[in-house]
Amino acid sequence: MAKWKEVSAYTGVEIEEDAPTNNAGSGAVSMPPDAMMKKKKKKLLDARTKEYKAHQARLEASRKKRMEQRKSKFVEKVKESLNDFNRESFLTEDNLKVLRSIVQNKQNKPVKMKDGSMKVDLFTASAITKVYDAIQQKSNKEKFDRMLNGTKAQFMKIADFAFKSVKMK
Repeated sequence: MAKWKEVSAYTGVEIEEDAPTNNAGSGAVSMPPDAMMKKKKKKLLDARTKEYKAHQARLEASRKKRMEQRKSKFVEKVKESLNDFNRESFLTEDNLKVLRSIVQNKQNKPVKMKDGSMKVDLFTASAITKVYDAIQQKSNKEKFDRMLNGTKAQFMKIADFAFKSVKMK
């Protein structure tokens, strides 16, 4: 029978072993078969038992709670988005009402024109409404209304006119 010696690859000197090869530090601990860990079986719930009915009641309660939380967050988000949604600019053709709401809410909003829509800021809306309120003749107000509800170019002409005629403090 051959006897083998372990030799270092770098020095060629015989290595003396301090501990056996199956020591606990290496992770390969030999265990007898009766010391093996037993796997726990997962207990299945039978739908006919009282335990399952209690489990089902807990599940339903947690599901209901989640739905209520989700529903309340959803409702809040919808209400918040409705405030941002400019109904008056889509439902009415009168852009003067939209401009007045911009001045009242102090918030930019889109104004619907014949050739698209454009956002109007507070400064522009304020100037245009001041000029409209200052107009005395009915024919001039009608012309102003037509131009407000017309194209983007007509609206820009009104805005330029309003900036020239409104005096800043």
